[in-house]
Amino acid sequence: MKNVIARAAKQSTVALFLFTALILFGCAKKEPEVDFRPLQMHWVLAQGEDDSQMPHKDDCVILLTARLMAESPVQASTAGELSYEVTYGRSPKSSEIIEFEGICRDLSIMDKPECRWDATCDKDLKIVVKFHNGD
Repeated sequence: MKNVIARAAKQSTVALFLFTALILFGCAKKEPEVDFRPLQMHWVLAQGEDDSQMPHKDDCVILLTARLMAESPVQASTAGELSYEVTYGRSPKSSEIIEFEGICRDLSIMDKPECRWDATCDKDLKIVVKFHNGD
């Protein structure tokens, strides 16, 4: 029960951060303006990992989500709703880099270019996303 409450609290915190980021993105003047596509993200901590060892994880999650909403494969998707299961953990190359692996939860569209991607976020919050284009 304690784990369920803790997980719900973490998800609420992430949702609040995402909402705040979206408001800030909406207020900021940027060119060109991009329509953000809503996504459902289900975050899964990789086995053996510890959130406390990733102090910039929350910021990475917010920025990654915003970035994914604007990516061309996501924008061009014909799927009615995109929902990802995203596994994250520290990179074996550097503990200051967080690696994310996203897959569509709807297995019937797994061959679509927007359904498989990897991303990294470093301590400076630089996000790199690579789509696997149905591979």
